[in-house]
Amino acid sequence: MKRSGSPWLRALTAVCLLLAGIACGGDPGDRVDRLRARYSATLGSFVVRDDPASGRQEILLDVLVQWDGREPLPGLTLDLTMADAAGREKGARKLWVDTAGLDRGPGRQLTLTVDDLPYQAGDGFFVEVRVPIPPAERGDYREFSGGR
Repeated sequence: MKRSGSPWLRALTAVCLLLAGIACGGDPGDRVDRLRARYSATLGSFVVRDDPASGRQEILLDVLVQWDGREPLPGLTLDLTMADAAGREKGARKLWVDTAGLDRGPGRQLTLTVDDLPYQAGDGFFVEVRVPIPPAERGDYREFSGGR
């Protein structure tokens, strides 16, 4: 079967159809990644509380979450990393934060609690909104679950 038209025209048509498909929806996970990219999280400080009775520690993290997008997410998964004094990673957690009602601009100060990390004096923390999230890891991030 002989095709009509120039190969360049067929290639251009294929590219246009691909772009139209992306613009009309595309991968929902990619959409969530684009929305996540409009958020930032900054760790201000942290406090460690020891409970001598139980032998457990409670770590309170003071985090500023900001947003500058057009379409908000109802919540956001933050990546928390703990490192020792030499900078070696000791542990990592995913922290869900409620972002409903978060206005654009200065953001909202949140106190997040973690009680399952082996903190020792000299350890530090880093929090981030990681983007992009590889498709294989999206199940670890609540906002990708389709509850939106």
